Amino acid sequence: MSPVEILDFLASFQEDIALVRILKDPERSNCMVLMQFKSQERADQFFHDHNGKYFNSIEQERCKIVFVRSIEFDPVVGEEYPDNDALEEKDADEANTLVGTLSPRLERRINSEQMRKLFPPPPAGMTEIPTCAVCLDRLDASASGILTTLCNHSFHCDCLFRWEGSSCPVCRYSHGDIGSSCEVCGIAEHLWICLICGHVGCGRYSGEHAKEHYQDTLHTYSLELETQRVWDYAGDGYVHRLILNKQDGKFVEFPSPENHSGERSQNPPTTSAEEEEGEHRKLEKLAVEYNFLLKSQLEEQRLYYERLLVRVEEGESRQLLNAHERERKQLKKANINLAQKTKKLEEELAFVRELNKSLIENQKQWKERVRLLEEQNARVEQQTALRIGDLEGQVRDLMFYLDTQSKVEQSAHREDIIGGTIKIESRTAGTDNTVTPSSFGRKTKDRMN
Repeated sequence: MSPVEILDFLASFQEDIALVRILKDPERSNCMVLMQFKSQERADQFFHDHNGKYFNSIEQERCKIVFVRSIEFDPVVGEEYPDNDALEEKDADEANTLVGTLSPRLERRINSEQMRKLFPPPPAGMTEIPTCAVCLDRLDASASGILTTLCNHSFHCDCLFRWEGSSCPVCRYSHGDIGSSCEVCGIAEHLWICLICGHVGCGRYSGEHAKEHYQDTLHTYSLELETQRVWDYAGDGYVHRLILNKQDGKFVEFPSPENHSGERSQNPPTTSAEEEEGEHRKLEKLAVEYNFLLKSQLEEQRLYYERLLVRVEEGESRQLLNAHERERKQLKKANINLAQKTKKLEEELAFVRELNKSLIENQKQWKERVRLLEEQNARVEQQTALRIGDLEGQVRDLMFYLDTQSKVEQSAHREDIIGGTIKIESRTAGTDNTVTPSSFGRKTKDRMN
């Protein structure tokens, strides 16, 4: 992946990234990216969102993220990597040699000393912040994310994201130069690449994995990486190269450069300019032929992937439809059960309401009965109290009569008392009450009866 593709993959977290450094293992075809986030929370969120995620819809590689505990740098000793001053002097020497205006070494030293006076080095213990080669602003990690490429050049993430192309803006280093090898056995010789999907496989002298790829996918055309020849598996032969004739505008077959014959040429010898022009025409014809072939193969590849996408979408739609259908059936069944329970509860509610209504009516009736019984009981108690008072008076009279009778019978004047009368004087004037023993006895008996 190029730096622009990496930044496109990290676009959602670009504001949270402080440093990005691209690393590459020479023994492997994939690359590693070392990133430093501004906060641990965003780093955890990035791990949660992008770990195991596909880089794009075409490649099958997934993103694998691990946390780094520490980093160790090994110093490079030797002249394999010269410093920038030496490189600048070497470039200046080569440029002056090409132009033809050679300058003395002393003059270069004087110019270098003058530049150092104009731009003195930073004080001891301090490091000058480098500048971005695109916008010429300072590379401050606190203000914007910084990306370091494989060629050890640093840029702002925003500046490099707007850069067109996969090469480095400073040294034009291409980040796509990756050694090819068979995707099945890993061999790096006799390789063929499919013009439809880009699959790399070995030829007949190795494991014939390129042919197996054709048998699996029916991708007809394959390009040999060493000779750049195109093989047609359907026709079992190399593809005839067609070039556009400028005179009549028709396509004609281009002879293979390896087709040497023993016949002597009838044409007169050509000069170097004519040979160069002929080679240029051949290259133009080859480019036209390649563009025509590439266009047809890309169109076939587009149709193939469109069919795959339609098939995948149909499969996903079918699975989604089946899942929705199962869910709909479950919800329908649950709805039926809930409807039955609701109906049963409504019936129970109606029964309870009727029962409550009847109980309320019975309660009113019983309350009326209790009220009547209480009133009746009060009347009975009142009558009973009156009767008890009357009976108590009769009992007193009876006890008085019996006591008086016993006293009279025991008295010596019994005969006189029986035949005599008792006179009670009333306070009311003109009223005399005369009571005889016989009449008193009868009155007492009447009360008892």
